[in-house]
Amino acid sequence: MNNFNNKVAVITGAGGGIGREVALQLAKEGCHLALGDISQQGLDETAKLLEPYGVKVSCHIVDVTDRKRMEALPEEVIEVHGAVNLLVNNAGITLQSSFSDLSIEHWELVIGINLWGVIYGTKAFLPYLKEQGKKGLDNAHIINMSSLAGFIGMPNQSSYCATKSAVRAISETLWAELHMDNIGVTSVHPGAIKTNILNAHLDKAGNPANAAAINRKVDKFAMDTDKAVAKMLNAVRKNKQRVVIGTDSHLVEKFKRLLPSAIHKPFAKMFAKEQLARTS
Repeated sequence: MNNFNNKVAVITGAGGGIGREVALQLAKEGCHLALGDISQQGLDETAKLLEPYGVKVSCHIVDVTDRKRMEALPEEVIEVHGAVNLLVNNAGITLQSSFSDLSIEHWELVIGINLWGVIYGTKAFLPYLKEQGKKGLDNAHIINMSSLAGFIGMPNQSSYCATKSAVRAISETLWAELHMDNIGVTSVHPGAIKTNILNAHLDKAGNPANAAAINRKVDKFAMDTDKAVAKMLNAVRKNKQRVVIGTDSHLVEKFKRLLPSAIHKPFAKMFAKEQLARTS
């Protein structure tokens, strides 16, 4: 999709972070927007920022873990915008806890948002995207937010890594299956980005103090959100199957291929050191 002008994009998790920045950059290019988020305040703030661009904007309170709500969303979007060209499955969450400390309820929460949100969103909007795909490849595209965590399993991130790996695999499958329908699919693999995702649920972390300390370190080298989104949308323009964003993500992807087992040894040492510190 090399031209976003007068297209219609649906964005989940549009109330802040990457979702908000995607909306801003698409609006600058004349793209009309259907914003989805669980937070009315977040949606209102994003919509306010979009006013100078003169594009049509609709706001939809959406819990991406709710199948029936997601199934009802396309009709609302079509009623306002008449079509859907771009689906951005962006809503996501991470909980920093060891597998032992992570409750089943927390697993269900992460899987519900990160994985079922992508599945529900894609299934709901796919018929409408196929209609646009009949007009040519430039008219329909899906963006799925994976992560560098989609390449590797890391301590304290089992649920996040599992869901982001699944999103990567689903995206690869969709890219092959939807090629004949003229629907592009891009899997996005950012490293550390300056958003609130790491701090949003510190209360659910296995070791909140340690998680907060890690977050402060990560924030020092995290990429600015606007730069990350610009790279993401550029990949969509080029119809890339995937885009790796950030030096950290490139390094993790490279070393995982070159040293598929050895790369995990430093993680094991780091986790053991953390556990010893907790018990001492």
